[in-house]
Amino acid sequence: MTERQRNPEKRIQFLESEIYRHRDLYYNEQPEVSDAKYDSLEDELNKLDSENPILFRVGVDRSELFNKEKHIIPMNSQDKVTQPGEFSKWSKKRHYKVFLVQFKLDGISIELQYEDGIFQKAITRGDGIVGDNVSANVVKMKEFIPKLKDSFTGAVRAEIVLYHDIYNKKHSDKQNCRNAAAGIVRRKDGIGSRDLNIIYYDAVSITDDVVFTTEIQKIKWLKDQNFPSVLTKTVKTPQEVIQIRENVMSNVRATLDYDIDGLVIKGKEIDTDDMKRAKPIKQIAFKFLAEGIETILKDVEWSISGHHYTPVAIVETVHLIGSNVSRASLANPNLIKDLNIKIGAEVFITKRGDIIPKIEHVIRTPSDAKEIPIPSICEVCNTPLINEGTQLYCPNELCPKRAYYRLTKWIKKLNIKHFSKKLLIKPLFDSGKINTIADLYHLRVSDLTRLDSVKETSAKKALDNLNAVKSIPLAKFIGGFAIENIGEDMVQKVVDAGFDTFEKIKSASDFQIAQVEGFADISAHHLTEGVSKLYPQMKEVLDTNKIKIQVKKIMGSKLKGQIFCFTGKLETMKRAEAEQMVKDNGGETRSGVSKNLTYLVTNSIEPTAKYNKAQEQDTEIITEAEFLEMIE
Repeated sequence: MTERQRNPEKRIQFLESEIYRHRDLYYNEQPEVSDAKYDSLEDELNKLDSENPILFRVGVDRSELFNKEKHIIPMNSQDKVTQPGEFSKWSKKRHYKVFLVQFKLDGISIELQYEDGIFQKAITRGDGIVGDNVSANVVKMKEFIPKLKDSFTGAVRAEIVLYHDIYNKKHSDKQNCRNAAAGIVRRKDGIGSRDLNIIYYDAVSITDDVVFTTEIQKIKWLKDQNFPSVLTKTVKTPQEVIQIRENVMSNVRATLDYDIDGLVIKGKEIDTDDMKRAKPIKQIAFKFLAEGIETILKDVEWSISGHHYTPVAIVETVHLIGSNVSRASLANPNLIKDLNIKIGAEVFITKRGDIIPKIEHVIRTPSDAKEIPIPSICEVCNTPLINEGTQLYCPNELCPKRAYYRLTKWIKKLNIKHFSKKLLIKPLFDSGKINTIADLYHLRVSDLTRLDSVKETSAKKALDNLNAVKSIPLAKFIGGFAIENIGEDMVQKVVDAGFDTFEKIKSASDFQIAQVEGFADISAHHLTEGVSKLYPQMKEVLDTNKIKIQVKKIMGSKLKGQIFCFTGKLETMKRAEAEQMVKDNGGETRSGVSKNLTYLVTNSIEPTAKYNKAQEQDTEIITEAEFLEMIE
């Protein structure tokens, strides 16, 4: 039983204290933790004590420099969810026929008060009831509206934001756009206020001059009064809301000029009583999944793949982008050194691209933190490891780890079914029956059935599948031998450059290979040295006469002398297939837009980086259909 489980009251007190402290830092000074870390504190307190009063209070922004003013209607905080399932559960209780979906702006909340259509004052959130009168600064901000078309008396709600371009030019010394905006809003001298923008999202009328009947009408009224308003969509189902959020997270968020951290979801009916609650229940913040969060480095394990030793961080489990994370990449010894990271340090990890968590930087290192030990001897063959900084590896070509990895790589490269690592390759390797790729082609059914749990039917299927592959392309053949830093794609570039036979590649010099696009001196040496060292094994495989290298097809010449780059989604084929078509017709391909590019092929007219660069250098841009016409 953990300390938290033994003494929940003490944990609750700790959480209360931390939440209060971090709220104060967020609203009034410099935040110490990410939004994700703060949210995790609130979530934990909610599980331990869902009725705790601090969960129903808003953070207080305060300044002794400004007069205090009362809001027309309380500016309370919203309840939040981060998972689609949580949102679905909330939406079932609402029974809305229409959902309003708005960006949740990540800025400084403000209430602008008007009387008979004339601006009176602007008040910060404060404690939700009373805030600071920062009118002198707000009137200088972009999109401030001093006089309305209508004789409106009431409050208009908005968010003060700092656009990314201004932040990068003038305020990048601050932690982020929101933090910079918060500092400017509270300046008594008003310096920097003209750098800020106001975006509006709500209104409350207290007279009959303007009457709002629905939330949708409010947005239309804001636009009619020339208020730049937050983007709003209406949908009919919770699933549509979830799809919008996914699209905004994946495609829209990065294109915006300002920061958003989620969506605000509400019904179209106005409920003024609900707006007065400490936490309104008729609307909710559907927050984006955090891309990064703080945690503690508990240990480092060294993952061995072939002869490479790669550090893997074992961290205190945190919830990140929909899953629990307890391991993160440390890449190589250089990164450990550059980060100056130690066991016990508090670190910031991200899960960019929703794939592998990565340690980005160290937040703080306690005095009792321990150095990370780096292995110096191969655990298999006892050879001293070589630490090049970017990689740590065993240099022994005869190391069993290398031999085993090469066998598994070959089976995977050729996509041989029924030849599993656990049931076949490892037992055969451990018993000494196979050590090189050529040994695979000398196996008999009886060699496999001697292994535990391998029946004759399965053994025959495995060998039939292995022997069914009679020939493979040269690039796949060499790529299957797991040469240091040389994959099939790299070898294919060499083949396309004219080294299109096994003997040509074996005879090529480092200098010749270094002239191939995508290669340099080091990568060229890796290829030539790798082929030279493994040539006996490669020849042994070919001498079995069970598999051979495909003779290169005679290519057409329709695209000879022309260079293509493909970008975006293709409709009739995969990008790799399109690139092969170019090569089969005598042309060349590039992964990026270079000066000598002949065509950029894309089905999209969206201004991507490749599209813009192609336009700038007058490279012809064609569609997939136009490309296919060229080779018909």
